Amino acid sequence: MLDPSGMYPKGFHPIQINRSRDFQGKPQQYDRTQRPPRYYLIDFGLSRQYNSRNALDDPLRGGDKSAPEHQHRRRCNPFHTDIYHLGNLVRERLMKVMLLKVQLVCCVTYRTFQRYNGFEFMEDLVVAMTVADPRRRPIIEEVTRRFSQIRKSLGEFKLRSLITAKKDSTIVTAFRYTQQAVRTVQYIILQNPAIPEP
Repeated sequence: MLDPSGMYPKGFHPIQINRSRDFQGKPQQYDRTQRPPRYYLIDFGLSRQYNSRNALDDPLRGGDKSAPEHQHRRRCNPFHTDIYHLGNLVRERLMKVMLLKVQLVCCVTYRTFQRYNGFEFMEDLVVAMTVADPRRRPIIEEVTRRFSQIRKSLGEFKLRSLITAKKDSTIVTAFRYTQQAVRTVQYIILQNPAIPEP
């Protein structure tokens, strides 16, 4: 969940977010570099407290029911499952190669496509977080350490690069690249960091 209060100081319409609350025009809006938002992981209605990280418990099946250990309905370590869910969130929402089924007159063909360009640098970490054997997944401190190392290894150009949807047309992508280039030059002149502190 994103807290939009910094990016939209006067709010926005709950249904048409590109309109002001009173629907009289566009909302006052800043981008994430100008006003870094906070992100929250929610769904704590399903949370439980444990005395040890070596706990075993019955699976809690929330919104994401794809964890391999939940398929067997056996007791499992919930901390390993949390790592899976976090990695799977990134994979499903940002990186996933999707399969599209196309029905033709005489046969069925399948096409795969990736949701967004630009997240390839996280692939190894996400694969480690979502490995089928829960015991082989990294603990949260290891995930944080590895992500920090990955982030530090990325150059200024990559950190300021545009994330584009694979489904966007070439014209839309070119237009967005032009907008991003103008913004990037402004941020460099104003000495705004590529990754601002919230």
